[in-house]
Amino acid sequence: MSHNNKKILYIVIGVLLVAAIIFGLYSYAGQQAFIRTTLSGLTLGSLFFLVAAGLTLIFGLMDVLNFAHGSMFMLGAYAGWQFYTNPTFIFGILPLLLAFATGVMLIPLVKPLLVRLELSEAWQKRLPKLMYFAALVVAVLALINFDILGLAETAMVAATTTSSNPLAELSPQEPLLRFLWRPLLLMLSGALVAVGVSKPGDRTEISAYDPIRKRLILPVVLFVLTIIFTLVRESASEAVLLMDGNLRFGLSILAATLFGLLLGSLIEITMIRPLYVRSFFIVLMTLGLSFVLRELVQVLWDPLAYQMVRPPLFAQPGRATTIAEWLMNGSSTISIAGVTFPTYRLFVILLGLVMFIFVTLLMTRTRLGMIIRAGVQDQQMVEALGINVKRVFTLVFGLGVALAALGGIGAAPFLPVQPMMGDQYQMQGFITVVIGGMGSYVGAFVGAMILGMARAFGDYFALKLQLSPTIAEASTVIIMIVVLLLRPQGLFGKKD
Repeated sequence: MSHNNKKILYIVIGVLLVAAIIFGLYSYAGQQAFIRTTLSGLTLGSLFFLVAAGLTLIFGLMDVLNFAHGSMFMLGAYAGWQFYTNPTFIFGILPLLLAFATGVMLIPLVKPLLVRLELSEAWQKRLPKLMYFAALVVAVLALINFDILGLAETAMVAATTTSSNPLAELSPQEPLLRFLWRPLLLMLSGALVAVGVSKPGDRTEISAYDPIRKRLILPVVLFVLTIIFTLVRESASEAVLLMDGNLRFGLSILAATLFGLLLGSLIEITMIRPLYVRSFFIVLMTLGLSFVLRELVQVLWDPLAYQMVRPPLFAQPGRATTIAEWLMNGSSTISIAGVTFPTYRLFVILLGLVMFIFVTLLMTRTRLGMIIRAGVQDQQMVEALGINVKRVFTLVFGLGVALAALGGIGAAPFLPVQPMMGDQYQMQGFITVVIGGMGSYVGAFVGAMILGMARAFGDYFALKLQLSPTIAEASTVIIMIVVLLLRPQGLFGKKD
């Protein structure tokens, strides 16, 4: 039998097996329980995919095992919750993050200068350590007496206040003249990191850099944004709080995603990039980073669980019978074939589907996707064409973290926002990538839906048959074992 015929046979067997499973579940559970559990499975699958899609880009394509990915999911939830509830904290620290990023993004300008200095081999090894230490000292000086805990409390206070005036929840920002030196020092700290990350004796990357005018674009844009958000810290918070709740929720999704993109890019440049030749050190570093981020969140917001208020579009009492009625009235539930289901969970399902389409189009229909795939397969050849692959990898890592952060804010309105919320989703993300196949975003989507359904129906049967809930948790691991036994490269993976 030819290879194509075998492939067709396997597809037919798979389709028949899935159809038999669906028919059996439908017959046993009944229509209402089957529909309700299926929708719950699609909701879980969408969240699993948002985590797994980022891991597919980072782990599957870049071969970077990021054990801090669950923490990025958690940070996305906190960032979105803060922005939606009270954005004082977000606008208070945003100029500092942008200032540090401005300094870090000077690498394309710093690198050629370091090469021209023709430093000795001893100083080439000594300089990065000195720069990292100096950057840390400057960053500490920049944050001395900065009331970050007071800013973090704003959302906690807003979540418990009964005031009808949203502006009453605002807290004053640090006076401009006293605040101004902080972003300046953090910009210097980022510039010192840029010097430390650059390899003074390595001339191989110089040819891949754009003309100096293009190299200035990103630092200048970040510098301008730093100035703008430094000046509008309080007025921006007021404007967001006075917005319509649905618009504010949309902006909170955007804010959490952009926060993930910025944070992921900074982590790749400052922590991951120097360790590409030592992959085991990346595992240790990301594992340590996850612990640091978790402890930092507990310091800022206490190890408590917070509940993000749903936006008006998903919060009004009543049950809609059609999509149009839901969108018109903002009903909290909708009737689907006689089953009452939360409208917000339908939004999460749609979010996962939209992100799957976005990732698919990005990787298959854009020049960036072509460069990413080519850079993973043959980095030296792509660099020979004048493309800075390291910059592309920074963007890929940032996109992966942005997708995880998007999953976090997507989950925040119906999951407790707490420091440990990302751990379960990180594990499910890794299992999804393994089941779907390394580097396959289609496989990540299919694997996520399979795991979501397995977990939802596992919970259903565990409750109905009065079994231990751990059986439902183990179902995802069992599926991974079966898939690896039958197809070691995953459902959509390719053999090496």
